[in-house]
Amino acid sequence: MKKVGIAIVVLIIIYFILAIAGPSNVKVERSITINRSSSVIKPFLTDLKVFHDKWSPWTEKDPAAAVVYSGNPGEVGHQFTWSSKNDEVGTGTLAIAGFNGDSVLQNLTFEGMDDTKVYYMVKDSNGNSEVIWGMQMSAPFLFRPMMLFMNMDKMIGPDYESGLLKLKTVAEEMKEETQLAYEVKEIEWPETYYVGTKFETHSFQDLAAFFGKNFPALGEGIGKSKVQPLAAPFSIYKWYDEKKGETNCAAAFRVDKGVKLNGFENHTYPACKVLQIAYYGAYEKIGDAHRAMDAYMKGKGLMNGDVFEEYVTDPMSEKDTAKWLTNVYYTLK
Repeated sequence: MKKVGIAIVVLIIIYFILAIAGPSNVKVERSITINRSSSVIKPFLTDLKVFHDKWSPWTEKDPAAAVVYSGNPGEVGHQFTWSSKNDEVGTGTLAIAGFNGDSVLQNLTFEGMDDTKVYYMVKDSNGNSEVIWGMQMSAPFLFRPMMLFMNMDKMIGPDYESGLLKLKTVAEEMKEETQLAYEVKEIEWPETYYVGTKFETHSFQDLAAFFGKNFPALGEGIGKSKVQPLAAPFSIYKWYDEKKGETNCAAAFRVDKGVKLNGFENHTYPACKVLQIAYYGAYEKIGDAHRAMDAYMKGKGLMNGDVFEEYVTDPMSEKDTAKWLTNVYYTLK
């Protein structure tokens, strides 16, 4: 028994020596160059649903893993939690912890383990972006001997390489990065009500004449009925076909519930999430804002419903087209 006791003491001493010699911090880092600007790349890093659906190297290991999202993409506190029967995927939570310049900071927590710090750094270089994906974890003292025999770089590094290659592919398949030169805001709309024309299909060339005829007619009808519009004039688009140069649309004003106007239709929209771009400029160039919105939605895997343009600035009172404000809204399905 004495020899057994001595052996146990020796093993404990050896273990403590190994703990002292073992690494207190572990760092894994990989990088890739992507032919897109940082403005295109960052939404892929700050929307965790896009990460999971589009380029996570672990999604394909268990596509059926249970996933729950919370918080707003691009904001601190946005997170997703997953649970998988696959040991390589496991159960855990990934959350956005903060932003520091061009860096995105995240906390990764696996079941039964302390937080691991995950980060991205995005650097612009001649129209390209260098994306660095890394993780850093502190090894508890008693866990350090095991770290001497575990090569975390070889264990995790290949997954990071695979994920970055997927990110590069998805990002470079997007349209020109200049399409994301506009700020896109995600907002919540309550149920809204409009009075306007019925929806009709028109060619793009005929839109100026269509709205030029109907907005004054709507304004005259509103004035005679003493109706108070709640916002500037709107155009509402059900769909558009760039190849045919056609769209199905209506001219409208937003009004209170129950307001009716002789000769015009009522349109009601339920409460929903909406994307907004504030576009400044001439109407003939507003297509740039719509292409920016299309690229943003594609990057996040979103689908839109009806599209709205709100003409905030009156061209008759402001001659400088650079000051014309049009709010572009995309309802989300």
